[in-house]
Amino acid sequence: MLGAETSCDFTWNGFSFEEGTMVLLDVYGTTHDPALWEDPDQFRPQRFKGWDGSPFDLIPQGGGDPYTNHRCAGEWLTIDMMTISFRYLNGRLDYTVPEQDLTIDLSRMPAIPASRFLMKHIQRRM
Repeated sequence: MLGAETSCDFTWNGFSFEEGTMVLLDVYGTTHDPALWEDPDQFRPQRFKGWDGSPFDLIPQGGGDPYTNHRCAGEWLTIDMMTISFRYLNGRLDYTVPEQDLTIDLSRMPAIPASRFLMKHIQRRM
């Protein structure tokens, strides 16, 4: 969950919010919403090929427009680093992925799969 105070009065989906109201954003719920993501509990990086980059569907560092709302200053750098890392793992290495323990303890921070990400037989492509 991410918490914030509303900066003005507004109505959203029939709910009225007054300026200064504490609100919570359910980041896990949003990033696992089947209305937004097909098979939301599956690791499928290919889902981002052709993705429009909506700041309200993927919330790595907060919601909204990064130029007008509160977002992490390093968000775009983080996304770029993740893109480079994925391209390296996908295009420069050969490896196998053994059985993983993908259970997630949501009371742990960060909430990550129990086995993290395991790889075997790692070789650099020539």
